Amino acid sequence: MQSPCRRFVLLVIFLFTPIFVFAQDSSSMTGVVTDPTGAVIPGVVVTLSNPATGLQFTQVTDARGSYRFANVPPNSGYKATFNRAGFSTAEISDITLAVSIPRTQSVTLVPGSVETIEVSAASSGVTLDTSDASVGNNMSVQQLNNLPVYDRTAGISTLFTQQPGVDSFQGAVTGARIDQTSVTVDGMDVNDIASGQTFLIVANAPVDSVDQFTGTVAGLASSVGTGSGGQFQLVTKSGKNEFHGNLNEYHRDTTTEANNWFDNLDGIPRKPLIRNQFGGDIGGPIRRDKLFFYFDLAESRIVESASNEVIVPLDGFRNGTLNYINNGP
Repeated sequence: MQSPCRRFVLLVIFLFTPIFVFAQDSSSMTGVVTDPTGAVIPGVVVTLSNPATGLQFTQVTDARGSYRFANVPPNSGYKATFNRAGFSTAEISDITLAVSIPRTQSVTLVPGSVETIEVSAASSGVTLDTSDASVGNNMSVQQLNNLPVYDRTAGISTLFTQQPGVDSFQGAVTGARIDQTSVTVDGMDVNDIASGQTFLIVANAPVDSVDQFTGTVAGLASSVGTGSGGQFQLVTKSGKNEFHGNLNEYHRDTTTEANNWFDNLDGIPRKPLIRNQFGGDIGGPIRRDKLFFYFDLAESRIVESASNEVIVPLDGFRNGTLNYINNGP
């Protein structure tokens, strides 16, 4: 008979298995390795690793000195190591791989067998993607947390309307029909096909559970999109080798709410509004470098009311007197 602890572990594995099975959104990194004269260097062993999750990939540069990592989970904190006999070893840390955005990372190896050159990718600025003609934005978790989204429990679609070329009124993207936009969460298609409306999705992820957001509005690559509209990809946070989490509270009340113009005209005070959105998340390892967990809670307590202006008929109308102006002959 299984012990309660073993049954609990099996339950956790069962609950979190779909996350790994269906996650398909990925990133990639490519580049060319040269020497100080600009000549390409073949046979360089390139190792891409993420200490936070234990992932590691290896490639070897070809005769043109180029390498490519495909289908890499999007995340931050990657480290790339370039090693070849007769040359110094180069290490590039703090590499962020954004969802569906290829990263170009070329390096120059200096002749020598002892020295190790360490460079931080965070200090090198934003790299320009020249591999395709796509137009759009990628937002990191820091940018997502700083955005003034008024409904953080179910307001992830607010991010869509902030992209260039998006009609926030009807939802059309760069002139395409409103049913031609596609949204994925961790690679899963979450479009509400029954309604066919833009930005209406069936699996809403709270803003604070999203780790990366990429919106492509034009020049779609063949690997993304199911129509002529925009392609919006969300990647949720995940567990790592270190425990991490947060607690959050977003408060808004009547003191920051403007009154209705007609209520102001009639001397009616502002209606009550108390909006409390709160929650938190926690993630960490179940087995280091192998299995992780992540849990996010998003709740809200909202008290609000609204006024309604009613058209009241004049006394003559209530008494049955109907008058109208006849401009006819």
